[in-house]
Amino acid sequence: MKTSRWYALILALTCAAGVAAQEANKKDLELRACGPRDKEVNYAESTDKHQHPTPEQSADKALVYVMRPTMVGMAIQTKLAVDGDWKGVNRGDSYFFFMLEPGEHAFCSVAENHALLLAKVEAGKTYYLQQHIEMGVMKARNEISFMPEDEGAKKLKNLRLATWREK
Repeated sequence: MKTSRWYALILALTCAAGVAAQEANKKDLELRACGPRDKEVNYAESTDKHQHPTPEQSADKALVYVMRPTMVGMAIQTKLAVDGDWKGVNRGDSYFFFMLEPGEHAFCSVAENHALLLAKVEAGKTYYLQQHIEMGVMKARNEISFMPEDEGAKKLKNLRLATWREK
C-alpha cells in the first residue's frame, strides 16, 4: 500500500514538472513570436475595396498572406507579429501580405488571446495563414494555422486588402 502511495506521489510530481516545463516553453515561444507586451502595436485599421494586390513571388523569400476569410467577429482586430516584428492587422473578410526570409519563424496572432505557431517557410513558396475567430468573453479569441495553397488562393480572391496605421 505504501508503495502505491509513493508511486502516485512521484507520478504527480513528474506530471507537475512536465506541465511547468510546457508553460515555460510556451512563455519563451510567446516572447519570441510576439515580443515584449509593452512593444505590442495598436493599429487603426480599414480595408481598401479598390485594390487587390497579389505580388510576384520572390525566388529568395517566402510570400505570406494573412487572411480572415469570414465575417465572424468582424469588428475585432486580429494583429500579427512574426519573430516579435508586427506585420499588420485584419478584420473580417480581409487580408494582407509580406515577404519573409526562409527558415523557422514564430508567428503571433492577437485578439483577446495570443495564438502562437512555429513554422518553417521556404524561399520561392507562397503560404496562406488563416486567423480563425470565435467569440470570447470580451473580444474574439483566435487561432492561426496554414491552409493548403489551392484553398488559400481561392479564398484570397474574395477578400479586401487590409490597410492600417499605427495609433
